[in-house]
Amino acid sequence: MALSSEEPTINHSPDDFSMSETGQFIQYENLFAKAEKAISAAAKESRRNHDGVFINEELSDFDANERKLVRCYSSESLNSVNSESSVIEDTLESYGQVEIILDYSQQHSRLNITVVQARDLRSAWNNDSPTDSFVQVYVLPDKEVKGQTKVYRRSANPVYNERLTMPVKKDALTHRTVRLEVCGLDRYQQHGDIGIAEVKLGAVEWFPGPFSTWVNLIEKAEKPDYHGDILFSLSYLPTAERLTMVVVKARGLKWKGGKKTGDPYVKVYLMIDGKKVNKKKTTVKKGDDCPIYNEAMIFSVPATMLEKNITLRCTVAEYSSGGKDPHIGHVLVGPNSKGAGLTHWNQMRATLRKPVAMWHSLRL
Repeated sequence: MALSSEEPTINHSPDDFSMSETGQFIQYENLFAKAEKAISAAAKESRRNHDGVFINEELSDFDANERKLVRCYSSESLNSVNSESSVIEDTLESYGQVEIILDYSQQHSRLNITVVQARDLRSAWNNDSPTDSFVQVYVLPDKEVKGQTKVYRRSANPVYNERLTMPVKKDALTHRTVRLEVCGLDRYQQHGDIGIAEVKLGAVEWFPGPFSTWVNLIEKAEKPDYHGDILFSLSYLPTAERLTMVVVKARGLKWKGGKKTGDPYVKVYLMIDGKKVNKKKTTVKKGDDCPIYNEAMIFSVPATMLEKNITLRCTVAEYSSGGKDPHIGHVLVGPNSKGAGLTHWNQMRATLRKPVAMWHSLRL
C-alpha cells in the first residue's frame, strides 16, 4: 500500500501549538522557524528529482508551518548505542536521518504518520553514487508493512511528503512502535538496505499538537537497547566565551535491577582530550522516571576550543545513600561525536547566542 500524499486533516488551531502544556520551550520557536525556512528551500530544490510523483504544494507548506510551531516538542535521535563505564564516542556509523510527523486523532482513533524527508543517506551498495530510495513503514508488534513511499531517484536528500493513516485505539499506543526501513533500489530493481529507525509511541508527547522528529538511521544488526531519553539545550556566547547547557527533562528512564522508580539526577562533565576538567550536577528528583529539571550548567570555553577535542558528557545517574551511584545512561556531545551529538553541536555553532534544544537517547 502506497502512502497518501493528500493534505492531512489536523483539528488544531495555531494557538494550540504556541507553547507546551507546561509553558516551557517557547523561547526556541524563532530559532526553529528559521531552520524550517532553510529546510523548506532545500526541499523545493530537491523535489525536482522526484520520480514522477505529484507532491501537493499545499501539503508541503502546511507541514512546514506545523513543524515550525511544534519543533519545540520534537525529539531528535531516538536511536543510539550504549556502553557502560568507558568514555567512548558513538560506535554506530551514520546511515542518514529521516524526518517524520506523528499525529493522533482521538475523535477517529486514527494514527497519522507522515514521512517528510531524509538527509545524508548512505548508498545501499557502499559506493559514492546517489541512491534511489523509498521508505517502508511498520507499526510494531505487527510484522507486515503498513505503507511504502514512492521511489525517489538519485538523491541522498530525498523529499517524500507522503502520509499513512491507520486505525489504532488510544490505549494501544503505549505498546506500539513505528519502525522505518529505508531501502535502496539499483538499476536492476534489486533492493538493498540503507538503514532503520524506530520511535516508541509510548514516549511521544501527543498533545497539544503533531509531533515532529528527526531520527537517526542505523544498520539492522545494530539496534540498541532503550534506556530513556534526555532533553537539553546548548548555547554559546562568544563575547563571554561561555558555553551553557540547560538540562530540561528526561523521560522513560530504565532503572537497574528491574526497579520501577528511582531518584535520578544529571551530571555534566566538560572534557578535553578525554580528560574531565569540570563537573556540574542537577538536583535529585525523588521517585520520578520523567523528571523535569530546567537547570543551567555554565562552562568557560574559549572560542578556539569549539573545533578541537572538547566533549560534553551528560550522564543520568540514580542517587543512592551509600556507595557509588549507578548510571542509567549518558550522552556525548562535541565536535568529535557522531550522530545526534555532532548534529546538536554543529547546530549550536551555527546559531551562536541562541539555545538549541534536542532530545537524545541514553546509552550505557
